[in-house]
Amino acid sequence: MITPYVGMVFKSDDEAFEYYGNFARKNGFSVRKERSRVSPQLGIYKRDFVCYRSGFAPVKRKPNGEHHRDRKSVRCGCDAKMYLSKEVVDGVSQWFVVQFSNIHNHELLEDDQVRLLPAYRKIHEADQERILLLSKAGFPIHRIVKMLELEKGIQGGQLPFLERDVRNFVQNRKKVVQENEALLSEKRENDISELLEACKAMKEVDGDFVYDFTVDENDKVENVAWSYGDSVNANAMFGDVVYFDTTYRSITYGLLFGVWFGIDSCGRTMFFGSVLLQDETPQSFSWALQTFLRFMNGRCPQTILTDLDPGLKDAIRSEYPGTKHVIPPWNILYKITTWIYCILFEHPGHNPM
Repeated sequence: MITPYVGMVFKSDDEAFEYYGNFARKNGFSVRKERSRVSPQLGIYKRDFVCYRSGFAPVKRKPNGEHHRDRKSVRCGCDAKMYLSKEVVDGVSQWFVVQFSNIHNHELLEDDQVRLLPAYRKIHEADQERILLLSKAGFPIHRIVKMLELEKGIQGGQLPFLERDVRNFVQNRKKVVQENEALLSEKRENDISELLEACKAMKEVDGDFVYDFTVDENDKVENVAWSYGDSVNANAMFGDVVYFDTTYRSITYGLLFGVWFGIDSCGRTMFFGSVLLQDETPQSFSWALQTFLRFMNGRCPQTILTDLDPGLKDAIRSEYPGTKHVIPPWNILYKITTWIYCILFEHPGHNPM
């Protein structure tokens, strides 16, 4: 690698910073971006890159005027630097080195030391996924670090990052997840509110339209069900056999989506009603079945077909005691196929026998 020199040309300031960073790593230090200057015509036209030990740490004071706890700073006024200036040549922007100094007032580090400088400590994506997986499994930070060392077959302390980097990464990711969950919860509430507003509007247009919902102790909507006047009339004629399909789930919100279907005398599918459920507990299914029965003016189906779900089975036994419960063969085959797939492909070492 050529030592930077005055007059050296780069296509962009990012390219120049990357080059200077690689040069610094090979020579036992790291660099950071210092000042930049902006003009209306050229935008950013000057960049100052300096040694990581350039300048001095500013004195920090608390709001009451007291000094913060003194923490040792690595800055010692080092004057090593590379300054650049942008020029436009034949309509093409280029960055020229206008000042360069490789004189340091501190000891340069060996390769096994320089890799531990903050600028070079990186947790790669594959390691990030492994760290999050182990963290979710309940591993403490020091155990996660030890596990990564064992998996990579390296000695302790040879990872390209430190234990505190792992701790900071896990804490930051948890914070991001919490923030995302809060945003998702707010969006879910807004979307469900819009759904209820749509139901109210539909009720004004179709007087026979019916809907109902439940709320939790925090007054947040849990379950919503609805049906149309035409669906109620169709059920009165063809509601002896009903298929309650609960195989759909919202990926975004995790809500279970159930639909009641029937078949008319010509073999055409008839829509009877829909429901969004918070979960798959017997209590939620019981509410759905009770609500459907109320929507259909108390007409209970003679036969109901459903998915293979223990919670739904218990709810039907409780709410529709006189109804024959049938689980179609295709649902059973689908479940068995899914189980076999999980055993063979997700847990290849597992013996089901």
